[in-house]
Parts: sequence; C-alpha cells; structure tokens
Amino acid sequence: MTVKYESHGLPLDEYQLSRADHRRQSEADEIAAWVERQVAKAPPWSEEQYQRVQAMLDGHTAPPPWEYMRWRVRLYCGHIQEIERHCRDARPDRDTQDTRCSECGKDPAVIVAFEVIGAVAEPPKAPKAPKAPKAPKTNSQNTASRPGRTSRRTKADLEAENSALRAEIERLRRSDTK
Repeated sequence: MTVKYESHGLPLDEYQLSRADHRRQSEADEIAAWVERQVAKAPPWSEEQYQRVQAMLDGHTAPPPWEYMRWRVRLYCGHIQEIERHCRDARPDRDTQDTRCSECGKDPAVIVAFEVIGAVAEPPKAPKAPKAPKAPKTNSQNTASRPGRTSRRTKADLEAENSALRAEIERLRRSDTK
C-alpha cells in the first residue's frame, strides 16, 4: 500500500486564516465543550471499572516508530509544531484528535497548514540469512540439469530465499515512502 502524502499551505510561511479555518476551530471548541459537559455529568467510576479499563489499555501495544511520519504543522493559534501520525494517514488533520499547542496551551487547536517531513525512524534491517555451505553434487543432483527433471530444494535453501525476498520487499517499501 503506497500512501501519497498531501500538503496544505506552507507552515513556515505567513498564513492568513480562512473562514473555513475559523469554522473548523469553532466546531472543535464546541465539541470539546460538549465532551467536558458530558464527562462532568457522568457518575464516577468504581475501582473495579477503572481496573478493567486499565487492563484493556495495558494489553495495547503502540505501533513501532518506523510506522509513524513526522509532520510540520501550523496551528490555528499561529504556532508551528512537529507532530507524528501513523504512516497510513495521508494528512495529519483527518480522522485524528485535534492538537494541543505546546506553546500557548490552546486546546483544541486545529491544524491549518501542514507538510510531511519524513519517517520518524527507519525500519530495522532484515537479518541476513547465513549462507549454507555448498555440498558437492551427487548423481541425483546432477539429474536436475537434464530436461524434465527437477531437484528438491532443502529447507535451508527455501528459508534463505524467503529471507532475501522479505528484505527486497522491505527495501522497496522504504524507497516507495521516500
């Protein structure tokens, strides 16, 4: 799956807020206020409920760093930040939570301009399969060179070929995301 990363505006250049930016910020503020009102009305959790939710969250593992892209964004408040989003997301402002500005504290602060910077980390290199020593050919192996005859490959040969193909796929994926 190849993702074509989008950009909108230039975060480092001057930026004039549009009516759409003001509307999106207003909607984000209204949603945040509604959520706060709902949370305030909710009954407190029992210790048992808290423990169950904590156990569910403890079982969650975050994706590895090489599955994240870094983005430079300009927030509604005018501040510029670098954020991380999963590499499958073509834009940092879709299907995600609004961002909190680390400089002025505006929360939520919608993203008004953005550009991709690059991957957070490089994926680890695939381990090279040890090369099996070549055994001298026997008569049964020589028959493979005759037309219509095939030899059986060993498990080590298949594992080495599998590892080489996986490394090639990973190399192609990395070159695709650049």
